[in-house]
Amino acid sequence: MTIREPHPKGYHRHPTDGPLREFTEMDPSWGWAAGQLISTNSDLNRFFGALLGGRLLPAAQLAEMRTTVAVGGPSGLRYGLGLTSRTLSCGGVYWGHGGDIAGFETRGGVTDDGRAANVAVTSIPSTGAATQHVLDAVDRALCG
Repeated sequence: MTIREPHPKGYHRHPTDGPLREFTEMDPSWGWAAGQLISTNSDLNRFFGALLGGRLLPAAQLAEMRTTVAVGGPSGLRYGLGLTSRTLSCGGVYWGHGGDIAGFETRGGVTDDGRAANVAVTSIPSTGAATQHVLDAVDRALCG
């Protein structure tokens, strides 16, 4: 696979004390559908804004996607049909779906009133603390 447009490069260490290796252009099929899309933060903001704004699906289907269950733990994460919600420090929730693959991590979504923020990072350590920093950045962007 070759990425045709200008893009960031993703880096990953495996094992965790090993050398930093570039993972930008890889075959993501090992993650099934979980790495099969290249998009920008603006693309994600537009997509989730249209989805949550009711412009992509009939209301009944969107309501099914927004029917979530608690994932557990202190994060406030809830999961539905391909859609997550996470509690905001300023009240309310945001809806989206983040993820990670070697070299890249994304988190973000859209609030019920249409505010949108997505964060993409490269070369993040695979720790809960590092992911929490990304989640905190999304929270600050949506609550600020």
